[in-house]
Amino acid sequence: MMKYRSLFAFATMLVIGVVSAGAQGLSVPSSGSETVTLNDRIGKNQFVWVSDAPLENIKGTAQDVSGSFTMDPHNLASIRGTISAQVRSMKTGNATRDGHLVSSEWLDASRYPVISFAISSVDNIQSSGNSATGIATGTFTMHGVSRRVNVPIRLTYVTESAKTRERAPGDLVMVTADFSLSLKDFNIAGTEGAVGSKVGETIKITAQLFGNGTKHGAS
Repeated sequence: MMKYRSLFAFATMLVIGVVSAGAQGLSVPSSGSETVTLNDRIGKNQFVWVSDAPLENIKGTAQDVSGSFTMDPHNLASIRGTISAQVRSMKTGNATRDGHLVSSEWLDASRYPVISFAISSVDNIQSSGNSATGIATGTFTMHGVSRRVNVPIRLTYVTESAKTRERAPGDLVMVTADFSLSLKDFNIAGTEGAVGSKVGETIKITAQLFGNGTKHGAS
C-alpha cells in the first residue's frame, strides 16, 4: 500500500509540475526564442499618461517609442529587453505646457533625453490560449534616476499568417501595461508649489506596445 501511495504522490507531483510549466507559456504553434522589435506598422507604440491634481487634470502621450525584447512563447519567464521613449516626443495638447515639461525644471530633456525600462524578469504568469498576464520587473530610468519597479503586463501573441504579413513579417506581439510612478522617486520637483496642486504627485501610465518577431537562427 505504501508503495502505491508513493507512486501516486510522485505522479501527482509530475502533473502539478507539468501544469505549472504550461502556465508559463502560450498555446501557440510557434516555439523557440525570437526577438520582438517594436513596429508602428502593426499599431501605434506609445505611452499614455495622466496627471490628476486638485487644480488641473493633464493627459499626455509619448509617441517616439522604440525597443525590443527576446522571448520564447512557450516560456514567457524568459522575456528580457529594453523599451525607450524620447522625452521630447511627450505632448499634452498645449504647446506652452509641453515646453515647460521638457525644461530643466521638470524632465530636463537636454540632459536626460530618454526614459527607459529594462526588463530583468517576468513572474506571476497566467496564460490562456494566445494571451497571458504577468508582472515584469526591471529598471525604470527617468530624469537621471534609476528605480526597480514592478509592472503588470498583458501580452497577446498572433502567429504569422498571410493576413498578418500584410502588416509585418513574423509573429505579431501586443503588450499593454498599466502602472504608476511617483515624481519624488525620480527627483522631479518642478516649479515651486506645482506638484500636488497643478501636477499630480503620482503619474498614471499606460503602455501600448506592438512588435513583430524574428526567430533566432532564421535566415
